[in-house]
Amino acid sequence: ADDGTRALIAASAAVAAAGCVGTMWLVPHVGEKTRARGICGKDLNKKGSPLGEVPVPESAGLAVGCVFLLCVTVFEVLHYFDASSLLAWVTSGFTGPAPVLGGAIDEAWLVDYNAALATIGFMMFLGFADDVLDLRWRVKLVLPLFASLPLLAAYSGGTGVAVPKPLQLLVGLPGYVELGPLYFGYMVALVIFCTNSINILAGVNGLEAGQTFVIACAMLTHSLSSIAWGVGAGSDAARDAHLFSAYLTLPLAGCTLGLLVHNWYPSRVFVGDTFTYFAGMTIAVAGILGHFSETLLLFLIPQIVNFVYSIPQLLKIVPCPRHRLPVFDPATGLLRPKDQPDMNVVNLVLRVFGSTTENALCVRILAIQALCCAAGCVAHWVLQGVWK
Repeated sequence: ADDGTRALIAASAAVAAAGCVGTMWLVPHVGEKTRARGICGKDLNKKGSPLGEVPVPESAGLAVGCVFLLCVTVFEVLHYFDASSLLAWVTSGFTGPAPVLGGAIDEAWLVDYNAALATIGFMMFLGFADDVLDLRWRVKLVLPLFASLPLLAAYSGGTGVAVPKPLQLLVGLPGYVELGPLYFGYMVALVIFCTNSINILAGVNGLEAGQTFVIACAMLTHSLSSIAWGVGAGSDAARDAHLFSAYLTLPLAGCTLGLLVHNWYPSRVFVGDTFTYFAGMTIAVAGILGHFSETLLLFLIPQIVNFVYSIPQLLKIVPCPRHRLPVFDPATGLLRPKDQPDMNVVNLVLRVFGSTTENALCVRILAIQALCCAAGCVAHWVLQGVWK
């Protein structure tokens, strides 16, 4: 990467750090407002203990989403400057030559920025509406379709797929298959999956924010390593796509870390559907506009397993309660699966590893998430040039 690119990444990291601090400050204030309006609930995983009787403010994701959108907007403005001259001005104590304006950003970047802001902001609004209005599941599946329209309109990448080399040999397919409009259908499906996948792998303090932070770090690592090691060398479009993804995932990781300070066990706020929809949509936007949606699926293996395992309950083939949570034993302080456990990863981990505390359960699931993300990164690099 050249000096200008390094300076822009450093500026994005600085904005993300400011977003982390801003989120840490804003979340308690939003929590006070939502509690005062009756948007709060009791922690069912602590029922029967003193902590289970304390009303916990919900919809804390509203604070995270607002700070994130502000961070992206601020960085979009900073992108107008020549980053090297801007950093030189700051490091000189604001006494050196003024930063140079113009020429650092073109129209394609602006289209992507504004489409991302519109799509993520729309989804955050719909998530808050869900927190307040308690929408039905079938409505939740449709909402991301409408929120993704700015993203689909701005998408300028390819609409085909590279066929894996083993499949080319076995079936005789060409190396590249143009899908046309079908590719947009794939992107809509990915958006719907991402926005709901964070939402249904939930129910434990810190889990929703924790998995978002891990996935954002994996995506950031993938993008920065691709830039550093010259993946897509000779293609400015591939490099710019990875840069754009990094500029989204850096503030996402920073703001989510600020939320985790308040949402980690014992949680002082609940993130609500506002956060899960916002986080899922941001992950989807960064993957799609970063042009690595297939690699993104490797990072989402726990979410895919959770979704597939949950299908019988989601389709009402098996009875599905409103809250698919484990059982809390006040005498021991441990969580255990129900006698007929719900079909999700949270209960599956309890069945495999045994009863444990809520904090340890969250750490175990996040460790699985981190291992899957690491495996996805390794698989991408090892199989590059072999699989495709």
